[in-house]
Amino acid sequence: NPDILRKAIFGVEAPAIDYDRSALASRPPVMCAGCPHRGFFVELRKRQDAVISSDIGCYALSGNPPLNAKDFAFCMGGGFSVAHGAQKVVDRFGGKERLVGVMGDSTFFHSGMTSLLECAYNKSRTILCVLDNRITGMTGHQQNPGTGFDLTGSAAEAVDVETVARALGVKSVRTINPLRLEDVKEALDWAYAATEPLGSGPAVIVTRWPCVLKRYSEADLEEFGPLDQVCKVDEALCIGCKACVRVGCPAVVFKVEEKKSSIDRSQCAGCEVCAQVCPKGAISREGR
Repeated sequence: NPDILRKAIFGVEAPAIDYDRSALASRPPVMCAGCPHRGFFVELRKRQDAVISSDIGCYALSGNPPLNAKDFAFCMGGGFSVAHGAQKVVDRFGGKERLVGVMGDSTFFHSGMTSLLECAYNKSRTILCVLDNRITGMTGHQQNPGTGFDLTGSAAEAVDVETVARALGVKSVRTINPLRLEDVKEALDWAYAATEPLGSGPAVIVTRWPCVLKRYSEADLEEFGPLDQVCKVDEALCIGCKACVRVGCPAVVFKVEEKKSSIDRSQCAGCEVCAQVCPKGAISREGR
């Protein structure tokens, strides 16, 4: 941001209100409990050769601890095109890094389709991911062309991301549930293989699951079901390894004295990402 650049280039700090920094909790902003983007980044961050070009949206928070996934973001709509340019440079100089471009559904419809077209047209071997949370999440839950409603709330024709990607010339496209970590892993394996040869063109992964704060429509309830369950920890099985804590969900709390994890039922949405990373099967779901 401008303040960081000013300090780095000119050695000048912008004026700010003086306050006691020790009085503030030291924690980065994180995705909401139950955010559908979390499972995707839990798997993607395991790819040591992946360089993640993000866009502007909730998923940009994936660059913060404990996920530490996103590498950079420049501007709205740039998640794909910057990944394409970076992959061309990596390939030209014999690098092994794989560029993964990430943007949300509303960003895709706003300014990402042209970037995807350029990637397809130029046979970019990037892995491009549209994180479709069925709404414009970060800026206030406005409708977008993919939601099935216009800005007045009236019914509108819903545009399908996968269909658009194929129409723009992408041959390798698939849609997955980002809350199922095995599905995410398998999709990433598939995308890596599909884009391995130079000139193979991009692979597109669409993750489709609603924002946890979204007011579900009838279509959402029919497709995804209600949010009527929460997760719980069996302390007899919990070994205090903190694997569940490292997914960065605000609902997962580590009790230091007991050396056990617990889950805040008031925040939990029952997404089960924490349960899938637990090595002891100590986390399960139950009704609210």
